[in-house]
Amino acid sequence: MEIDIMTGNQVIRLLFSVLLIPIGAVMILLAAKGTAGILISNLGLAFIVTGVVSTFHESVIRRLENSEAACAVANKVHDKLKEAPLSATGIKLVSSVRKGYSGYYQWALNNGTEEIFFAGRSVLHRIDADFRERSIGTAESLIARRLSEGASFKIMFVNPLSGLIHRLAEEEGQTENQLLSDVAISLGICQRLHKIIKSDKLPIDANLDIRVFDEIPYFAYHRVADHVIIGFYFSSLLGHASAAYEVVDRQTKEFFGEHFLSIFGRASNEYLLKIDQHSRNPKLNIKLINQLRERLIEKIGDEKTNELMGEKKV
Repeated sequence: MEIDIMTGNQVIRLLFSVLLIPIGAVMILLAAKGTAGILISNLGLAFIVTGVVSTFHESVIRRLENSEAACAVANKVHDKLKEAPLSATGIKLVSSVRKGYSGYYQWALNNGTEEIFFAGRSVLHRIDADFRERSIGTAESLIARRLSEGASFKIMFVNPLSGLIHRLAEEEGQTENQLLSDVAISLGICQRLHKIIKSDKLPIDANLDIRVFDEIPYFAYHRVADHVIIGFYFSSLLGHASAAYEVVDRQTKEFFGEHFLSIFGRASNEYLLKIDQHSRNPKLNIKLINQLRERLIEKIGDEKTNELMGEKKV
């Protein structure tokens, strides 16, 4: 049973209303005994009527009004919450170490026409290493499968021609050659992926655009449909050893998304592999890949480059 507790002001108003009734009765009795005139009698009757009406209003009508007002307020709040539900904002920690976090592999288990965006210093190398370690498959085979289902990919990693390579490697506590070796593996994945999909007839929804960028990537970006994970690059800590954070609210997702789309747009001339929008055929940028290969040979040697990329000059 719901108990309606009255406030102090409501109690005072109710007591005053009740007191009007006996006061009016006394005034009528005095008039009847001849100790007061007709005016007092009429005034006493008015007091009684006022007291009864006021008591009824305070004890019944006002409570009903308050209940209706409360319902109206509750309904309005409910409607507002439906329009803009309360939720967390910003980012939340989902794994203290990015390497091995299951959220990075869900896209390989999904199917259908998802939009997928990966960006990192040598992102394809990291994906491939984690998948091979878990016997899930290779990066190129899984990307090819998702393309065959109509998925759309945007992928970016650092350009080995960039003058920032030494700085980026130093920041993570690795050598320049180690970072370039990881990038060489990513380039080899692009070549092998092209071989897989060039003879396939891909769905109209399928899309692929892999580019290299010449900017400082302050964080790695992993978006699958509406699920976004970011990982920051910290001084003297390899990217895969840092934490993974899930982006919670739409506004923050848009903030990170616009940041990486702007970098992706500025790297439009540095595509490595993409599906031509008109012919629907995959195009490998052989000229750029050979330029990058020559840079890698210069830095880490011919034999090492061929080993990491998996094949010779195309």
